[in-house]
Amino acid sequence: MGEENPFDDIADGGGCMITAKAMQQHRDKRRQKHSMLPYNIEDPILSLIGGTSLIEYPEPLAGDLRVKLEKENPTGSMKDRIAVGMILEMQRSGKLSEDDLVVEASSGNTAGGVALAANRLGYESVITTPETTSGQKMGYVESLGADLVTCPDVDSDHEDHYRNRARAIADERGGIFLNQYQNQLNPQVHEKWTGPELWDQTDELTHVVCPMGTGGTLSGIGKHIKEQDPSVEIVGVDAEKSNISSAFYGDEPVEYSTRIEGLGKSGETPTMWFDYIDRVESVDDETAVSFARTAATEHGLLIGTSSSAALKVARDIAEDDEDAHVVLIACDGGEQYFDIFTN
Repeated sequence: MGEENPFDDIADGGGCMITAKAMQQHRDKRRQKHSMLPYNIEDPILSLIGGTSLIEYPEPLAGDLRVKLEKENPTGSMKDRIAVGMILEMQRSGKLSEDDLVVEASSGNTAGGVALAANRLGYESVITTPETTSGQKMGYVESLGADLVTCPDVDSDHEDHYRNRARAIADERGGIFLNQYQNQLNPQVHEKWTGPELWDQTDELTHVVCPMGTGGTLSGIGKHIKEQDPSVEIVGVDAEKSNISSAFYGDEPVEYSTRIEGLGKSGETPTMWFDYIDRVESVDDETAVSFARTAATEHGLLIGTSSSAALKVARDIAEDDEDAHVVLIACDGGEQYFDIFTN
């Protein structure tokens, strides 16, 4: 394990041009080595998706904790993978034609990913999102040329709920609703792509820890990893007032409420493959925000608040077990949530 030092080829006093060239060569080598791309993508922007770094968490712990930095994808999150993957898979199957309108509902990162994928693959797109979504994430949608429809924060059975609005727009305009919340391509893309990529990056692995929203990331990764080594523990992380853990353990549902974007759901979705998940841990909002701030201020690592909730669980595992080799899937970066560091 371990990658080449990007500065080995930099001559003393070589200046910025040599430094930039060496770092680009390092990135190219890393992507060539680790990107297990299941799709033939020639586009220079979309080809940047995947091959994300796996780094050691910069804090001494009893065991080993590494972080997979999905913020290295073009719009800053792992959702770029499912955006391009779902569209290409639907092209292959004939469910999506070149003149179709692409419609998606997203409470956060998928919005930017779909806007980018549609932009580069030549589709018009409409993204519906709750009005509470961060401005940074909505900015990706408008910057990349997609139509943004903001929806009120209402119950999921209300016609103005952002998922229902997306479905209605697709029906009204003859569009194709990607529907990350129910589309099995969501976890399947991660099974074909992110799981093999992670397995290729690791020499030793005992735990994979990942926050859960739609559940697609952990489900797809978990299925692939379990097929390689069933002893690896796959750990999901949920919000405290959420019902992923309730559904997983068969408990009574609670009233869903969290201010952590992308974490938790009011109930189970079809993209949660519980058969490949060993346990689900819940983390409260205050702890998630606290761990995001600590990771940044004490360790120089900017990760999002759903990822920092998962960091709490991953760190506990690594601290309690000196034989643990834990990978945390950091789904996006703290750059999307700068307001948490100032409030």
